[in-house]
Amino acid sequence: MKVFPQIGIRDLVSVCLSGDNVKLAYARISPTRKEMIDLASYEIQGLSDEEITKSIRTSLTALKLHAPEVIVMIPSHAAIAKNIEIPSLIKSEIREIVDLQAGRHTPYSREEIIIDYVNIGTYRENYTKILLIIVTLSVVRRQIEILENAGLKVEKVYFSPEIITHAASVLLKLGRGEGVQTLVHIDAHFSDFVNMCRGEVIFVRSIPIGRHHLRSEQERYQMRFIEEIKKSLETYQSEDIGPMPEEMILTGAVREGDEIQVLLGKMLFMPVTIFHYLLHAPMGSDELKKSLAVSQDSFFDVIAPVIFSGNVSVNLIPEEIKLRIKFEEKSKDLVTSGVYVLTILALLCLVFIGQIFVKASYLKKLTDKYQPVIDSSKRLEKSFSQMRAVKKELSNRDAALNVLAELHRLIPKDVQVTAVKFSLNGNFTIEGNSRTMATVFSFIGDMEESDLFKGVESRRTTKRKIGEGEIVDFDIVCVLEGVGRSTGS
Repeated sequence: MKVFPQIGIRDLVSVCLSGDNVKLAYARISPTRKEMIDLASYEIQGLSDEEITKSIRTSLTALKLHAPEVIVMIPSHAAIAKNIEIPSLIKSEIREIVDLQAGRHTPYSREEIIIDYVNIGTYRENYTKILLIIVTLSVVRRQIEILENAGLKVEKVYFSPEIITHAASVLLKLGRGEGVQTLVHIDAHFSDFVNMCRGEVIFVRSIPIGRHHLRSEQERYQMRFIEEIKKSLETYQSEDIGPMPEEMILTGAVREGDEIQVLLGKMLFMPVTIFHYLLHAPMGSDELKKSLAVSQDSFFDVIAPVIFSGNVSVNLIPEEIKLRIKFEEKSKDLVTSGVYVLTILALLCLVFIGQIFVKASYLKKLTDKYQPVIDSSKRLEKSFSQMRAVKKELSNRDAALNVLAELHRLIPKDVQVTAVKFSLNGNFTIEGNSRTMATVFSFIGDMEESDLFKGVESRRTTKRKIGEGEIVDFDIVCVLEGVGRSTGS
C-alpha cells in the first residue's frame, strides 16, 4: 500500500443515478495517460437510499481510491431542456433574465430548481439563443446525499447530453464547422436525441425508449422509436434553432447491423452511422471492454468526463455546495499561506540563530586568545585603583596641616580663634572674636583671596561689652578647596 499518492495522478469517479439503475466509472488520470479502472452498473429499482449507498460503498472499498474527484451526471429524462431567446448579448444580463424567466418553464418555484444554460449564439440583432437546462433541487440533493453517505465528496454536477456531445466531437473529430449533426444516445431504458453544432449541444429531447425495449419487444417499439426521432426533428425544425442535421450518429447500447440503423436511414432520408465509443474509450484491460460489449447499458455518459476534461457550460451543483467548495478553496489558500509564512519565519530564525552561533563562536575564540591580556589588564586596573586610593588618602592627610598653616598665616594679631571645625563634605567653620568689626571683615577678605578657601562668608557677627571695651564675636564658614570626604574634623 502506498502511503503517498503519486504526484500528478488523480482518481475520478463519474456517477449517473437514474430511476432504474446506477452507473459508475472509475478512472485514473495522469498528465500523460487516462485509464478506465472499472465500470459498474446496479439495478436500484425498489431499493431504498440506504441500500443504494451500501452498494456504492462496497464497490468503492475494493478499488481503494485516493480522494477521488466526483462528478454526477444528470440524464436528460431527469431534467427539462428548453430552447429560448434572450433579448441581450451581455453575459451578466443573460444570467439575470434566465433567473427571472426560469419559473415560466416549470411548475416548480425558483427556490426549488437549479438552472443553467448553453449559449448557442446570436439571433437577429440583439437576441441570444440559449438551451436552458432545469433540474429540481430535490433530485440533485438526494443524489449528492447518497454519494456522500457512501464516502464520495461531490464537486461537479453535469448535464449528461452536453458531456456526451463534447466527448463525441473529440473522438469523431467533428471540428468547428457550421454543420449540424444528430447524436442519438441509446441507453438501457431511455435515449437522448441531441443536435450538436461546432462541438456544442444546441437541442436535447429525451425519448422514453431504450435498448431494453428494442430487444424485448422489437416490433412494438421500433416504429415508436422512429416516430419519436421524427417528432424530435420536427420540434427542432419548428423552433428554428438551426439548420437541419446533415447526418445521424447512433451510439451507446447499439450494435453494428442493428435493424434500427437501416430503418432510420430509409425513413429519414439521411446517412445514419453507428459510433462505437468503446473502441475509443481508454479501457484499462481488454476483459473490461469485452464485458461491456454485451451489456444492455451504455456507459458513454459516465466515460465521457474522462474523455473530455475541458470547460463545460452547465454545472447543476446546488448553491450550498458551491459555497462550501469556495470556502474550502479559501481555507486551503489560507493554510497554504500560513505554511509559507511559517516556513519563511523558520528559515529566518535558522539564519538568525546561525548568525548568533557564528558570532558566539568568534567571540569565544577572541576571548580564549586575549584572556591572558584581559587578566593582566584587570590586575593592572586593580593596582592602579589601589594607588589612587592611597594617593587620595595621603593628599587628604596633608590637607589638614596645609589648612591650619594657611589659617595661621592669615589670622590678624588682634583676632582670637576659639574653635575650628571640619566636616566630611569639606565645609570649614571658624569661631572667634576680635576687638573691631573692621578686623573681622579684613580677615574674611584675606581668606577669600587664598586658594584653599572658597565661598567665604560671615555667618554671625555680634558685639558684646567686656568691662569698658567691646568685643566682636564671629562665625566664618567656607568650603575647603581640594578636600574630599576623607577629611576628618
